[in-house]
Formats: sequence, C-alpha cells, structure tokens
Amino acid sequence: MAGVSSRAVDGIHDMGGMHGFGRVEREADEPVFHEWWEAHAAALSLVTSFAGLRASGIRQAIESLDPATYLASSYYERWARSLEDALVGAGTLTAAEIDDRAATVAVGPTASADTNPGMVGLVHAVLDSPCATSGVPVDGRFAVGDRVTVRRMAPAAHHRCPRYVRGVTGVVALAGTGWPHPGSDEPEAVYTVRFAMRDLWGHDAEAGHLYLDLWERYLT
Repeated sequence: MAGVSSRAVDGIHDMGGMHGFGRVEREADEPVFHEWWEAHAAALSLVTSFAGLRASGIRQAIESLDPATYLASSYYERWARSLEDALVGAGTLTAAEIDDRAATVAVGPTASADTNPGMVGLVHAVLDSPCATSGVPVDGRFAVGDRVTVRRMAPAAHHRCPRYVRGVTGVVALAGTGWPHPGSDEPEAVYTVRFAMRDLWGHDAEAGHLYLDLWERYLT
C-alpha cells in the first residue's frame, strides 16, 4: 500500500500541458471499466465518502500518492491505492487488515448486486443526488459573455485549477450553478470558461477552444 506524502499540491497529478509524456491515446469504444475490480474501486470510493468512513476526498488522497507510485499506476489503481490510505487515515481499517483481506479474497467478483443491496443503495443515493450531476443554483459575479482571467497562484491546499490555465484570459460560456469548493460545505459559483487553444499553447497550437469548469475564487 502506498504511503501518503507531504508534497505541495501542485504535484505530479497536475500533468496537463506538461511535456515528455507523449500523445494522449484514445481507445475506440472504450468501456467505462476494463476490469471488474475497477467498478468496485469506484463504488467503494463513493460509499466510504457517503458513509464518512475515510479521512479525505478521493482527489485529495490521489494527490498525496508518491509521484513514482502515481505514474506507475493505472487510473483506477490510483483510486484503489488512495482509498486504502484514506481508510487507514480515518482509523476505519488498518493496513494489516486490508492486506489480510486482499490475501484471502478469491480472484474475481465476490458478490452480485442482489446479494449486496446496501452498497448498491448507497451508490445510487450519491449518484441520484441533484448536486452530483448539475450543481445547485447560485448567483455569481460573472455572467455569460464576460471576459475573465484566471488568477496566478500557488494553492496551498487541494484545488481544481490546472497550472497551464493560470494567467490566461477566457470567456464565460456557462454560469448560474455552484458546487462546494474543496474544503467548504457551502456552494460557490462555478463557471464554464472557454479558452482559445492558441492562448493556452501558443500560436502554433491547433485551432479551437478548450472549456474548463472553474470556481469563482480562481477568476478576476
């Protein structure tokens, strides 16, 4: 099980726009999950959060993975490793208990939806909540069509503002809803902002636009 590091938040997880990692290869007709255990990792992350069984949100835990572990892990391996760390951090399970369970469970799914209705119900409760899909109505400072610039900053805690967009100006394309910012319980206005590719990557970038959802605190 990977240990939790004390790295700064602008870590290896914020890879957007970084050189040296090659092209992003798209898989035709890619399934939601490639292996059965990936669905379990996603469901357990939702359930343990909803039930208050882990110490932090899934993204904060993923950001705390050691950089070498992060790069060597697949998408849902990062979910699984960070979930282990968060459960141990909350005192829900010990590392030894997790290792013992992993050593004794048979390979492959161990239960169906019919035999585990409690977990299925919790997952549906999370996914069916209004804020899980569309946010909540919130009045904000900016309106559709406003030009906004992303603040230049070095966040000291979990955030959702990629490095490559800081200092760049875009146009608000969607407004009116909000989500709680990481670390807060109250919804804050979130905007979909449209950025020209060439403003982000330079004059030799391909034509077109990139749309990003950004909290109001990130914008001026």
